[in-house]
Amino acid sequence: MLCRAFNSGPNPVLSLLGGEWGVSMISYVIHNPVYEGWQTIKHPSDPRTPIPYRNENGERIRVWADEAEPIPSELAARARQMLTAGNFPNREVVDNRKQHLLTDTTRCAGCRGAASADGRNHLCNRHKAGQTCPAPVSASRNLLEDWVVEAWFSRLNGADIDDPLLVIAAERWTGYQQPENAAKLADAVAALAAAEGVVRRLAKQQTDGFFDPPFDAHLPKLQAEARAALLTAKEKVAAATPKQLDVTWLLEDASIRKAWNDADHELRRELIRLLVRRVVVAKGHRGVEFDGDSRIEIHWLDEPDPWADELAPEAAGSR
Repeated sequence: MLCRAFNSGPNPVLSLLGGEWGVSMISYVIHNPVYEGWQTIKHPSDPRTPIPYRNENGERIRVWADEAEPIPSELAARARQMLTAGNFPNREVVDNRKQHLLTDTTRCAGCRGAASADGRNHLCNRHKAGQTCPAPVSASRNLLEDWVVEAWFSRLNGADIDDPLLVIAAERWTGYQQPENAAKLADAVAALAAAEGVVRRLAKQQTDGFFDPPFDAHLPKLQAEARAALLTAKEKVAAATPKQLDVTWLLEDASIRKAWNDADHELRRELIRLLVRRVVVAKGHRGVEFDGDSRIEIHWLDEPDPWADELAPEAAGSR
């Protein structure tokens, strides 16, 4: 609630780093004695935790100017109590990352951030954390899952034997069945995505005049390195891709539905991901019945990624 109050409104308050406030930043401020006006030192057993410095007489040292207004100590103490009120030391930590069918696949159309399942609904993670989103999504988990599953069946049933999506699905299925090869293929695909991102960025920089004289002398070397990296990445993907692909079970509705019905929750998550890159959900209107056709956009794996240009630098930097 406090993050949302700082980040929203006509005059949002910038965080210490000049951006939006998050829970971790709020926690840092109210646990740091310097914001109450005291000189600090690192905690001897935890260098990340600042504690008040005391002189040889055991006194704290005031560091703020007389005209400055630090956080009142009583207010900071009460904030710390409220922030930690729900933290029980023996509470069991539950990993919810794979608890639901579409966890880590669903995105908010408003900010393009994650929209994880929270109880009965998928919610925009940024909005939930108190950060801004122009159109934060909130969608019933059951209705969303039912719509996506039926779209998944419909997409498969409409595919022909030579449909590229069936080849992709078969490759991913074979990788799931052979986990030792799946890791190698996943690394190769990630390297290919990063190499393609570098090529796109070089092309855009050249168009934007980044390599105009005298900087054009660097361009040939960068282009040669990018082409070599792209060629190497493609060769690694080809080497890691299974050569014998069985797509027969994906060609008939009866066999597809049998595979789905026989699958446990974890396998159903994998089946969805044979075809789906991500599920983008738009914000609905209160009191209006859920309409998947108008609110949901599925990015299938056989289609160009419409978010590729935006995500390429992130993907390249994280590998």
